Amino acid sequence: MAEKAELAFGAEVGQVSWRMVQQARQWIRQHLRRTPLLECPELSEQLGVRVLLKLENLQWTGAFKVRGGLVKLLSVPEEMRQRGIVCASTGNHGKGVAFLAQRFGIPAWVVVPETTPPVKTHAIEAFGARLIRFGETYAQAETFAKALAQERRLLFVPSFDDPFVVAAQATIAWEILEDAPEVDTLIVPVGGGALLAGSLLTAHHLKPSLRVIGVEAEGAAALTVSLQAGEPVTLPSVQTLADGMAVSRPGAVPFAVIQALLDEPIALVTDDEMMEAVRVLLTHVKVVAELAGAAALAALLSGKVIVPPDAIVACVVSGGNIEPILLRHILDGGGEL
Repeated sequence: MAEKAELAFGAEVGQVSWRMVQQARQWIRQHLRRTPLLECPELSEQLGVRVLLKLENLQWTGAFKVRGGLVKLLSVPEEMRQRGIVCASTGNHGKGVAFLAQRFGIPAWVVVPETTPPVKTHAIEAFGARLIRFGETYAQAETFAKALAQERRLLFVPSFDDPFVVAAQATIAWEILEDAPEVDTLIVPVGGGALLAGSLLTAHHLKPSLRVIGVEAEGAAALTVSLQAGEPVTLPSVQTLADGMAVSRPGAVPFAVIQALLDEPIALVTDDEMMEAVRVLLTHVKVVAELAGAAALAALLSGKVIVPPDAIVACVVSGGNIEPILLRHILDGGGEL
């Protein structure tokens, strides 16, 4: 998988150029799985709109995050990444980085908050990465990871706050528009903001009429607060079971893109609404999603996103790495854990 790729692409929106997205698309097509876009007649009938699901839960490592890790790694000279890489993660990004490190044959350190679910930490360790548990939040883990990278001269691989990561996530919307160019509404979950920013960039270049809507957890609405403030804001705390969205501050790079291109308000969903969407996806579509992965559908099911009856809606199922105990709890009817 080793490639020599030191690039100097010009900035366009928030330091991300369309040429970077084109390069990201090429690398992803070479090295990762093309995930399916599944039409769901039962959901379509229930909601009165045509519903399609972009199944990033079927990506290698079970989540979309590996796209960003791959493109970031290939954007730097080989000798830089061969020294070793480090990242901070709430789970899915770390799993992706660990997977890529194994494929490239390079050492990796993954720093996760103490609360990261075992289903994700075990997978990180299984790929051979060195797991470090630090802090109660993603922000604390990230600070530690950056210090470790500087101390040991390792490459820090951002989860979302990087132009190449945003470019990588833009390829998801590109694939959706290739498979179903008639899609008029795209709904994506929001944590650090790279997926939303990338989706907006793709819409801007390939289909300006595409309605792109971001969905945050009510208990981790960092992007909503930041857009109101006009700059990235750090929340004092986050309260959500959706660990994939438990981010207290959006990335500066994706925020600049979102601020420039977003036309729609961010939808906010509760943990209960995401759990119901997880249940619906499993029982009616036979798709396993984690809470963050079900957030886009949750916004549609709960009426937090309103679309006309003839709409053609694509929801990104961003990941499927759900803790088995939580999944069992959801299927048993929910309630307090």
